[in-house]
Amino acid sequence: MAKKKAEPKVVIHNFVAKHMHEVNQSHVFVDRKKNAKRGYSKHKQGRYSEDYRPFLLLFCAA
Repeated sequence: MAKKKAEPKVVIHNFVAKHMHEVNQSHVFVDRKKNAKRGYSKHKQGRYSEDYRPFLLLFCAA
């Protein structure tokens, strides 16, 4: 009896499945409502004086 030739197995490289466990992890989210009550703001307002914004004077004077 002749031996059967072994068929090569097709290897599918799935990049997403390979790195899934490194990226998809649970995180603790920050409660924005509690931070707002404490006075936290993500984008600070009013950092610059009016000297740096002369274009506002043109709109106010018109």
